[in-house]
Amino acid sequence: MESVLILSKWIYSSTVALAIDRVRARGLRPVLISAFPDDRNRDKCDDHVVMDWNGEDLPTLITRLEQHEIVPIAVVNQVEPLIGWQIAIAAHYGLPGADAGRNVLLSKARVREHMRALGLSDIRFWTDPAQVDYFPAVIKPTRESAASWLVRRVDGPADLVAYQKHLAEIGLADTELIIEEYLPGTEFSVDGPVVGGRYHPVLAIEKTDHDHTRHHDAGILVSPPQQDHVREGVRALIETVDTVSADLHLDQIWLHVEARATEDGRMELLEINPRPGGGMHPAAIREVSGIDPIEAVISMSLGEFAVPQPQPGSTRDGRFVGLVYVEVHELGIVEISTTQDDVRALPGVIDVEVIDGFKVSSLDKENFFTCFAVTADSVSQLRDRVETVMSTLDYRITPLPEPLAA
Repeated sequence: MESVLILSKWIYSSTVALAIDRVRARGLRPVLISAFPDDRNRDKCDDHVVMDWNGEDLPTLITRLEQHEIVPIAVVNQVEPLIGWQIAIAAHYGLPGADAGRNVLLSKARVREHMRALGLSDIRFWTDPAQVDYFPAVIKPTRESAASWLVRRVDGPADLVAYQKHLAEIGLADTELIIEEYLPGTEFSVDGPVVGGRYHPVLAIEKTDHDHTRHHDAGILVSPPQQDHVREGVRALIETVDTVSADLHLDQIWLHVEARATEDGRMELLEINPRPGGGMHPAAIREVSGIDPIEAVISMSLGEFAVPQPQPGSTRDGRFVGLVYVEVHELGIVEISTTQDDVRALPGVIDVEVIDGFKVSSLDKENFFTCFAVTADSVSQLRDRVETVMSTLDYRITPLPEPLAA
């Protein structure tokens, strides 16, 4: 049976489990490549290869695959920090996903530079903190910011110095950074596949209650966008991404793109993430478009995805979709007694994920222990249904275990 490699970096990744299911449904062997010997998805796969993504190299991975007698026909990756690995593995085995344009997406700084060269962005940015003379600004790693890892707004030189000091304290002083001019406005995202250099958007979401300091998703994410300036921003963003996709000759790739729009008509692309939005985004995409984005990613990894024609009944015209990510803001272990079935039984719920035992060991990233998606006939009904779910959640946070004495 032919093998498909599924790359994983986060121990709580729900999209990895979804990819495993889709690969197996095709009659193929899912092979997990992850950093954790006790990865929670390992028993769902036909094989598991442990890989230190930060400390080991491609020849080491190839050797381990050979030891397991694995010659993959596809490689699936849904996290930004492993884009380089995905490209390198695909290139080594001659698989789809090694096209040169993807290398620009390896770094947020490269994306910024490319957009500036195309005349698509005039936002100020530096990769050297010493050069920054504009505030407020948003600072983040150029190559690893999934789950808003280490993303911060800095309002002056003192904040910037404090951020650098924090990096040094946690052993990440050498992290490659980008510091961008902060654009006030409303954040939103668009999801869709790229085929033959053309971007095909299928889901736009307005982040109505976004955390503008830590840049974490908060409150309800609403689709379709409700404010006029956001809808105009979505249209402008789609044109921008379409231009970038054509210029880079992108193909067989899904893009989750984040941007901001101001009421005076300015739009700036913030990030291009070469994978579907995580958490409840796949459920929302299925709800509004009829496309399963995880299945699409599997198809793309095999080089065979085609944009489907709209089918009758595949959309929910006139309905609203809301996504909610519930975050913990203190260290500890989340113990939740509410089950996924409890939430699914509530009005309008289309999907939910509950992680009992979720460990919060760092506050430098989003710590979502549960997320859910609901539909409604109005925004007010959407908010009522979200409140019903939130009032149902029963959880507590217990302290992390003390480290063992040396």
